[in-house]
Amino acid sequence: MTSAIVIGGGIAGCSTAFALAKRGIAITLIERHDKLAQEASGNPLAMLYPKLNIKPTPANILALQGFLFTLGLLKKLPKSTEIFNACGQIQLAFNAREQAKQTTLSQTSETEFLKFQTLNTEEASAIAGIPLKIGGLYLPQAGWVKPQALCEALCSNPLISVVTSTEALSIEKQDELWRVTAANQQAMNANIYEAEIVVICNANDIKQFHQCTSAAITPVRGQLNWFKSSVESEKIKPIICSDHHVSPAVDGWHCVGTSYAPNDLHAEISPADTQQNLNALYKLAPDIYKYLDIESVQARVGWRSQTLDYMPLAGQLLDEEQLCKNPSRYNANPASLPWLSGLYVNAGHGSKGMITAPLCGELIAGLATDSHLPINLQLASKLNPSRFLLRELGLKQLANSLFVA
Repeated sequence: MTSAIVIGGGIAGCSTAFALAKRGIAITLIERHDKLAQEASGNPLAMLYPKLNIKPTPANILALQGFLFTLGLLKKLPKSTEIFNACGQIQLAFNAREQAKQTTLSQTSETEFLKFQTLNTEEASAIAGIPLKIGGLYLPQAGWVKPQALCEALCSNPLISVVTSTEALSIEKQDELWRVTAANQQAMNANIYEAEIVVICNANDIKQFHQCTSAAITPVRGQLNWFKSSVESEKIKPIICSDHHVSPAVDGWHCVGTSYAPNDLHAEISPADTQQNLNALYKLAPDIYKYLDIESVQARVGWRSQTLDYMPLAGQLLDEEQLCKNPSRYNANPASLPWLSGLYVNAGHGSKGMITAPLCGELIAGLATDSHLPINLQLASKLNPSRFLLRELGLKQLANSLFVA
């Protein structure tokens, strides 16, 4: 394996390119915008923290493992302190459900690798740096990330060639190589790129390729706001969360958000969403809201890429046409399925992209090179991008055991 094409220059595409390049594979990364990280990964800041849960569901296990993996990755990057700051995070016990969950979690102070503690109101206020009305759960390893800087750092490997202002139009197999036809928006011409493997990482647009039409993926609109810091707001030390979040000041600005609207494709900034985010700021930190410079408030809209089961799409694709024509038996050997050799997907991360996309990039690199996988085989099966088609065909058992039969 010597060459790969990655489609999409957000966190999924860049982390996948990074994982493949560190195995000595030459990468062509195709991005339709003129810079990396311009879609869902384009916010000025991203909050890096897992939502701790009581039950060890596959989604919860993936989020925790992904968080720890991303932390380790960030520490290895050059100039990591300019990309990431482990400022900590306080998840406030803002309603009865959250309070009950935190009460249960308070019976233990750590997982195997992740430390956390429950705080009363006084303790939470001391760590927050500002007065809070309630306590919550404190995760000191959490922090903020600059997504564009992270994507650029991930693609700094000399084996990664970034092609911008170019949109991938189609993917077809030609003999032993995959061929991607792409349109250069500046030169107004089409180019052909060939490689042994292709990884599709263009979020909600994966369905434009006929190999991915069964992907159960939904665009979820989110609006983030940010505002200039004040003398009072500069006192905020960690990220503070309820069902929204406010960040500490970074380069003189705080981020607050975000709204959540499935299947809303309106790109315009919504005054109602801005007000919703500011109302959340008032509930989180009324003393900060009091000093808010309303004229400084800015906004950005992006679309999360979310699946029906809230798990990412990560792994090798099956041939949808062949599988529908000749459905397999429920107890078939997974190796007998019509796999599309060399064609992979890393998408559908919802609001957890910074946590799950790098881990999934490592998974795909492991699968493509037949090397160590970062997660167990049962969890890898649950991430396969063709699992929804298998379920539609009545092959749920097979979908859950693609790597463990």
